Amino acid sequence: MLEPHDAYGEQSTLRERSISVGGALCLLGVASCVTLFLIDRLTTFEISMAMLAAGILQVSHACAARRRGWPLFTVAASIVYVCAALALLFQPLIDKQWITLLLVGSLAMAGISRLATAARLGAALRGWEALSGITTLGVAAIIAAGLPGISLWPLAFAIALDLIVEGAALANIGWAIPATGKR
Repeated sequence: MLEPHDAYGEQSTLRERSISVGGALCLLGVASCVTLFLIDRLTTFEISMAMLAAGILQVSHACAARRRGWPLFTVAASIVYVCAALALLFQPLIDKQWITLLLVGSLAMAGISRLATAARLGAALRGWEALSGITTLGVAAIIAAGLPGISLWPLAFAIALDLIVEGAALANIGWAIPATGKR
């Protein structure tokens, strides 16, 4: 089971970072949903910017968590997620098949990483992280099936939903880490 490092400073930092990154991802997802519903469209630029911001937050959190014993796969999945966001950003310069492959690959890696993390967490924390992994794998399957090919709306909504669920999962883990160094 994943346990925070015993040192109070490192545990406190992981707690604060999990809560802040989780909150930021939730806000990013909610802002994307609100924008999507209010203006009824989202451009690939806006989607890629949201993914890039989320990817950078995830890389930062994964690196911090890696130093505390979390799997290296979480760092790799976050980096591939950033690469997918960059590929989507530079869409005119990159073949659509490569963008789809990067999106599906990065989301699948993130989903697997989240499910692996959920399996290593205690029962009280497992739910949100497992839901996050399942949601992310579902988004990857939707993209792989080519379902959002008609418009960007379903893709944008799926990614925004994924950000909200992952943010909630990270914040849940952060809140579960005791504020003091004692267990």
